Amino acid sequence: MKAVNTRVQCGRLLSLILLLSSLPVSPVAMAADKLAFPERFTFRVASYSVRGADTDLTVLSSQFTGSGFNFASDLGGEEDVDIPRIDGFYRLNERHRIEFGALQIERDGRGRLQIDIDIGDESYSVGDEVVSKIEYDLLKLGYAYSFYHSPEVELSVSLGIDITTYSFEYELSDGTSADESEASGPLPMFGMRLAYRINPRWSLHYLTEVLFVETEDTDGSVQNYEIDLRYRFDRAIVLGAGLTRFSIDVDSEDDEWRGRIADTHQGFLLFGAYYFE
Repeated sequence: MKAVNTRVQCGRLLSLILLLSSLPVSPVAMAADKLAFPERFTFRVASYSVRGADTDLTVLSSQFTGSGFNFASDLGGEEDVDIPRIDGFYRLNERHRIEFGALQIERDGRGRLQIDIDIGDESYSVGDEVVSKIEYDLLKLGYAYSFYHSPEVELSVSLGIDITTYSFEYELSDGTSADESEASGPLPMFGMRLAYRINPRWSLHYLTEVLFVETEDTDGSVQNYEIDLRYRFDRAIVLGAGLTRFSIDVDSEDDEWRGRIADTHQGFLLFGAYYFE
């Protein structure tokens, strides 16, 4: 992906956050202690179980030639992995909050080829045993504005920067014919969140985040969806479970990765959260 000046984008985002958070809250807004989800700070630790990941990749050579292949069926790549994930937010007031999150997905592959494959400047033949690894790193920082906040419902929109790195390493099992491709950069993400308090103990939450990018070197989309159900044991402890789906579909002509990434992760979350009011 085309590199973007991270410092400039983060500075612009921070300026927007400070501007919006300084706006006065509507006089008809209810007191925070009467609103649903009044927590000042939330920290969530989750186990993300990816099931049936589907990854198609193309890595073009310096001569712009290469083969498309599937990470699981062609390279013996893992489809199911369990990874830790953290996220949360800090609420400036009942309208404004800062959101954060981080995760790392690693999937290993080892398989004997059934087809000839050209990956970058390396060529692999039928019968070769190829060892490979995909690693996806995400660090998220964003701002959310709650345009509707009542005793039962909170609706918010968000703007954030996802600092991402997607790398693919590959080599023969004897350590030869090794190479690596990487796509990285900060990506602006736009989202919407719905939180519904069913009763004082139970609540339902839905999140959608999307990005459509088109630059000189990159064309594609990134999408993230999550729905979860939460049970509140007391004022501070929450447990929950949910379903989530993340996908990236990008054509890149960057010097670090010429080709295509089409990757979909879906699975379920089990998590615990701590709320500070």
